[in-house]
Amino acid sequence: MYEMCVGPETETGALVWHVMERHQSSSLCGVDISGDARAAGTETDRHCLPCMARFQEYLDTGSGVQSR
Repeated sequence: MYEMCVGPETETGALVWHVMERHQSSSLCGVDISGDARAAGTETDRHCLPCMARFQEYLDTGSGVQSR
């Protein structure tokens, strides 16, 4: 199962929504979203495009999509 968490964008450091597999500390794009970075705030409507693209690939192929 996946969840959305706010964390810094790799290029600009701006806060964006990342896709994470539950109970992991990094997003699908590889950004570490553990601890303070994860709790930095949720005031954004921007999404991490690499995370969204990887998640779409998982949905299209059926790989990586798990129910826990």
